[in-house]
Amino acid sequence: MEQLSTLGFIFVVITFVGFYLAYLYGRKTKSFRWSEYIAIIIWPLLTVLGLAYFVSSKILSLFLISALAGFALEYIIGLTYYKTLNRRLWTYGRLSVGGHSSLLSIPLWGVAGVMFWFIAKMVGL
Repeated sequence: MEQLSTLGFIFVVITFVGFYLAYLYGRKTKSFRWSEYIAIIIWPLLTVLGLAYFVSSKILSLFLISALAGFALEYIIGLTYYKTLNRRLWTYGRLSVGGHSSLLSIPLWGVAGVMFWFIAKMVGL
C-alpha cells in the first residue's frame, strides 16, 4: 500500500508538471496547435504506460475505461443540456463529436481517472 501511494504521488506530480510545462510551451499562442496538445498529454500518458508495464496492466485497463466513460459522460451531459435548454454547454472546434464532445478529450479523461484512483488510494479509500 505504501508503494502504491508513492507511485500515485509521483504520477500526480508528473502530470501537473507536464501540464505546467505545456502551459509554458504554448502560453503565447491563441490558436490550436498539435504540438501543444501533445505537450499536454505526453507526460501523463508515458507515466501511465510505465506504470502499466512495471506495476500492473490493470492501470492501463483503468485508463481505457476512464477514457471511454468520461467521453460518454461528457457527450451525454452536453447533449442533455442542449436538448433541455437549446444552448450548448461547451463547444469544440477540433474533432468534435456532434458538438457535445471531442475525440481530443479522450486521453485527458483517462488521465483523470487514473489520477482520481491514485488520489483515492493516497487518502485511504
